[in-house]
Amino acid sequence: MKLYLIAPKNPESFWTFDRILPSLRKKCVFPNLSLPTVAGLTPREHEVVLCDENVEDVDLDTDADIVGLTGYVIHSKRIFELAAEFRRRGKFVVAGGPFASLCPELLRGKVDVLFVDEAEYTWPQFLRDYAAGAWQAEYRQIDKPSMHDSPLPRFDLLKLDAYRTMTIQFARGCPFQCEFCDIIVMYGRRPRTKTAEQLMAEVREIHRLGLNRIFVVDDNFIGNKIEAKQVLHALAEWQEANDYPIEMMTETTLNLAQDDELLQLMRRANFTTIFIGIESPRAESLQETHKTQNLRENILDSVHRIQRSGIEVMAGMIVGFDHDDPSIFEEQFRFIQEARIPISMTGMLNAMPKTPLYERLKLAGRLMAESVGDQFVFTNIIPKSMSSAELYDGYRRLLQKLYAYANYRQRVMQLILAKGSQIKGRLSTGGQDLRILARVLWSCVIKASPKRSLMTLSILAETVLRRPRAIRQAVTLALMHKHLYEYMRDTCARIEELVDQIAASDAAELKADTA
Repeated sequence: MKLYLIAPKNPESFWTFDRILPSLRKKCVFPNLSLPTVAGLTPREHEVVLCDENVEDVDLDTDADIVGLTGYVIHSKRIFELAAEFRRRGKFVVAGGPFASLCPELLRGKVDVLFVDEAEYTWPQFLRDYAAGAWQAEYRQIDKPSMHDSPLPRFDLLKLDAYRTMTIQFARGCPFQCEFCDIIVMYGRRPRTKTAEQLMAEVREIHRLGLNRIFVVDDNFIGNKIEAKQVLHALAEWQEANDYPIEMMTETTLNLAQDDELLQLMRRANFTTIFIGIESPRAESLQETHKTQNLRENILDSVHRIQRSGIEVMAGMIVGFDHDDPSIFEEQFRFIQEARIPISMTGMLNAMPKTPLYERLKLAGRLMAESVGDQFVFTNIIPKSMSSAELYDGYRRLLQKLYAYANYRQRVMQLILAKGSQIKGRLSTGGQDLRILARVLWSCVIKASPKRSLMTLSILAETVLRRPRAIRQAVTLALMHKHLYEYMRDTCARIEELVDQIAASDAAELKADTA
């Protein structure tokens, strides 16, 4: 039996870095881990073909017996399109993943088989049922599967050269209870982890395949600190024995800063960058959303402590909480500057289906639509402490200030000069980093605007003069700004149009009321 598994193309966002991928000679930053994981769950007697639409076109004429679709809520439109087209062509279509788990009611009737929640047990069961001609229309995993039963992903089936970074997963679930988060809805509040042996098998396989960057896609890598420390010990020993061949990245919660042992282990394991959901510098907003783990100490102190350990912090920030009034935008800007966080994925609050936030706002009549917006352009929430126009306009101005050349350069240099040393941070002698440097100089200096050229050269020159060992990070951050700035500029133009539409609508309503 032949299976054709598809991950739809990602809508462009701050995360996708589309504007700089040509400079890296890549088509996508990293793959959707669902594809190789489901392939790993599939018995070897079946033929499996993986298609990531971010790196290749979907083969609508495939001769596969089963077409599988996966994706997040942001992929919903494309999932519907692909499902309809393949079924029109007579194909048997199945769907799973986060969108199917959060919104199964939207997919029922649009695919032949639906998978709700995790598929470690239900996918093999479906394949047996299908072979026997007695499949179910819906497979739902009631009890959370053990991560010990998760397979070694079939990384070998991916178009490896198309990606900048490979992905693995250590744990699912998070012990915290942030009101807006869909992770605890899908995966629960009890973190479930793989064994150190499982994770190291994945690291060794990626190394064997010739890749040197791994993003651990856990939504909270340290949700179970005891297990995290065990795997970090194993990873650190392997990195040390092999001269640190792989650069690691992941997502954690801010309480990492209060555990010195954990910080040092992450550094030894060659974690160079972590993403942290800080969300807001405003205590009332954090209390409102039950993100109290960020209130254990001064947030700036926590961020700076992580940076001093040699790890860069990327931040997730949100505006639009009930306690956010129009002054939040300047407060957010000042915090990000003082925190010396160059890359802040700042978005508007959205209510994801099935989350406590969604249910609360639905009861209050404050959802603008049943669907979810794009956090970087649209929100599905009616704000409480400001008008929608104030939210959109304030958000637009915040993005413009964050990624203005001078402000971004200030954060980059403050980070480079204050951050602790990384274990591996020099330009490689193998030539890969030198080739990237040449492309950066071409796209960000020679072919760039005067402002970009000046910013790039000044970052590189000051780094060479004051902290030459950090030149690799300086090159990376200079290049990343190209995508962040260009996407910000286009996003702000869309927001400005929306603000004008809101103003026109409000004026029309006022005129009608006074007529």
